[in-house]
Amino acid sequence: MADILIRKVDDATKELLRLRAERRGKSLEADLRETLEKLAREEAESPDDAEPFGSWLVAISRPGIDLDEALDQLRSAPIRPAALE
Repeated sequence: MADILIRKVDDATKELLRLRAERRGKSLEADLRETLEKLAREEAESPDDAEPFGSWLVAISRPGIDLDEALDQLRSAPIRPAALE
């Protein structure tokens, strides 16, 4: 996994992010990681750009996964025509 360092974040912004993470019962690092992952997936052209369908299918079959959230992500992806190449 890669590391990301963000410099010059305003102290007030950092405190607001810390409070947000605390409300969610997570560490600041874990909450920011989850937020960045969601943002990256939202910006992907299709679910396969972020994660191949087979990998997604295996990931949602594990115990403890929120299937409703996984399906919502799939359903909210933009519809695009199939490539018939």
